[in-house]
Amino acid sequence: MKSKIGILITIGLLGYGIIRIGVGSALLAQTIHLVNYTELNEATMEVKQFLEERAGKQIVPFTEVTYFAFIVFMGILLTSGAVGALLRKNWGFVVLWIYISTHAALFINYQEINPKIIILVLQVILLIGLKYLRPANH
Repeated sequence: MKSKIGILITIGLLGYGIIRIGVGSALLAQTIHLVNYTELNEATMEVKQFLEERAGKQIVPFTEVTYFAFIVFMGILLTSGAVGALLRKNWGFVVLWIYISTHAALFINYQEINPKIIILVLQVILLIGLKYLRPANH
């Protein structure tokens, strides 16, 4: 039963990683004018406004392009780490912790806490649980 719950967690993390890659890639493509979907305009404008409002607070300044590229990078980390954890490889857990660190770095970079922190906390709890439920083979 432990292993089945662990597999469900890794599949959930894998799915979330794929979504991050897909959404981040679509928004990045929209931002650099590779595509032009009206459905994406609102999201890119919200991020632009978010970045402009925090321009003076950022430790590392992000443009829209670098922000979306970072989101894609985070998705790649999450997806590859989930695959590694699914295969019970220690590197998978290491990559998942690196992903958690990059997610936390965004909060630090903007020096603010927002409701998205709940996702980060949930992912930390899931990763700790996953280490117990489906430990890496050494």
